[in-house]
Amino acid sequence: MTTADGRAYAAKTSSGPQPGLVVADLLARAGVPGVPTPERTRDGGLTSPGPAGTRLSLVRWVPGARVLDVGLRPHEWVRLGELLGGLHSVPTDDAALAGLPAEEHDPTAVVAQARAFDEVLASAARAGDPMVAELTEVWRTAGPLVLAAADRAERLASSTSWTGARYVLCHTDPHHGNLLVDGDGEVWLIDWDDAMLAPREADLMFVVGGVFSHSPITDDQVRWFFDGYRSSTGLGHTDLDADLLAYLRCVRALVDVLDFAHVVVEPSAPDERRRSALGIAYASVVPGALLDLAVR
Repeated sequence: MTTADGRAYAAKTSSGPQPGLVVADLLARAGVPGVPTPERTRDGGLTSPGPAGTRLSLVRWVPGARVLDVGLRPHEWVRLGELLGGLHSVPTDDAALAGLPAEEHDPTAVVAQARAFDEVLASAARAGDPMVAELTEVWRTAGPLVLAAADRAERLASSTSWTGARYVLCHTDPHHGNLLVDGDGEVWLIDWDDAMLAPREADLMFVVGGVFSHSPITDDQVRWFFDGYRSSTGLGHTDLDADLLAYLRCVRALVDVLDFAHVVVEPSAPDERRRSALGIAYASVVPGALLDLAVR
């Protein structure tokens, strides 16, 4: 929406809490670059009453292009490093973060889901649905990789690395679809509703290796990113914990694949949504995708 004086905002209504607003507001106050600022109401709140019991929020509109579509130039990779470095340096004892979830490194639910999906798929295939048949073909190759990721996540959940793990404020989904770059070369990170306290590897796995097979991240890009990240944190690529990185990759890969696979086998879901989910599930299991990185 655009106000009478020409200022543009992204408007959102929600019937539930909007934790991303609290996090974005905290980061704006902390001076972290690249975070769209929520607009405060006249009484100082972050939301105001909307229709039918909803809450309305306004966040500054960023007139930029998705990084997934346009990529990042070298200096923009540095800016992204500064952004995530600033995020990971925010004190986690701020009262605004009191209700934020924390990474529990308990993969029980998603591991059980992975091990049960063969049966779920076989049951759905009996109906003769062509999209389920396509998913069955994908699963012939992907199924063993999914089970390998589940086994690895289960083992790594009890790694000694968790004992001394330092939890920081993480976005948890800073992939290129959630990144924008504006005309001034500023990089912006949007969609903060999944923010949580976790080891920094929860964000950095999106840079080290990446998550999209069609958009691999090069060694030069990793180096540019950590030039910026190190300026904020003093930490570089070699400071990452291999067990934490592997665990978080495995769990994220399992969630990505299984969430969309379950949409495909849901007969009441609209065909358009099922077809889209099938495409995403396939893209999640091809060589170079996150599942491939997770089990290597």
